[in-house]
Amino acid sequence: MSLKHLMLGLLAAAAVVSAPFASQAAEWPSKPIQVIVPFPPGNDPTTIILNVMGPVLQKELGQPVKVINKPGGGGVLGGKDLASARPDGYTFGVMAVGPMVSQIVMGKTPYTPADFKPLGMCWSTPFMLVVKGDAPYNNLKELSEYAKTHPGLKLGHWGLGAVPTAIAMNIAKIGGFEWKETGYQDLNALLLTQGTADAITVSTPYIRDYAEKGEVKPLAALLPVRLPAYPDVPTVAEQGFGNAYSVWFGLFAPAKVKPEIMEKFRAAFFKAYESPEVQEAIAKTGVVPHPSSAADAEAQVQRELKEFDVILREVGIKK
Repeated sequence: MSLKHLMLGLLAAAAVVSAPFASQAAEWPSKPIQVIVPFPPGNDPTTIILNVMGPVLQKELGQPVKVINKPGGGGVLGGKDLASARPDGYTFGVMAVGPMVSQIVMGKTPYTPADFKPLGMCWSTPFMLVVKGDAPYNNLKELSEYAKTHPGLKLGHWGLGAVPTAIAMNIAKIGGFEWKETGYQDLNALLLTQGTADAITVSTPYIRDYAEKGEVKPLAALLPVRLPAYPDVPTVAEQGFGNAYSVWFGLFAPAKVKPEIMEKFRAAFFKAYESPEVQEAIAKTGVVPHPSSAADAEAQVQRELKEFDVILREVGIKK
């Protein structure tokens, strides 16, 4: 066989192999799509928003879009499911900074950043450091002074690899005290009101009713900016206790999904994001919206992978 005939044969074979994949992208979507959220339902802001977004996306794509809650391991179980999903464009995830950055840095994940493709940032969860309503301290300085003379204050958190936990541990380092810390899968105000914990790192929807009654009180916003719902509560940085990072959620796909399918879903997702009903849900849940491009999301993930390696070592979470 001549070299010419051999090359023609190889090209023909490649065309046969690639044809189904091209057809797959052209026909997508032809069945329901699922979006993994790595936290439990209920008051979870991301689940609430995505449940509102689902019908809007269905109108846009012509197929149902279902939220799949996969809690556990500080979000790692959800990340594992997304990483191992078939890369056919029918499984995406709205994942958090924990399973996508800090847990990876901790070496606690069965996946790596290379297993995912960021498609855009969505919003940040409004995390705060919250204490009992009758606690004898009203800011981080007073908390630190109290903790030095009353060692063993109990901190409840999502897990040592979680971003809010790292911020809380840094508060203790700067303040010159140590927490007696415990991770909880179900983190809520009852831990404070029942005396199980002295402080918790928690998203504001989980404590709103209790805060309004004065049963708990926030000491600091664990974000770079103050929260509109709590304008009188200063940030960690404003109180001189280090920097804070957004507890962000972003849209991700398994890395091997065809780029054309990724872009189609990304475009539909962020079009639905701007719909009146989804914007209303975003406002009601109290999350901080900051949609971004895929390129900006990729850059942020790569930057924070490096930064959190340093931060987690400094506070003693990573050895």
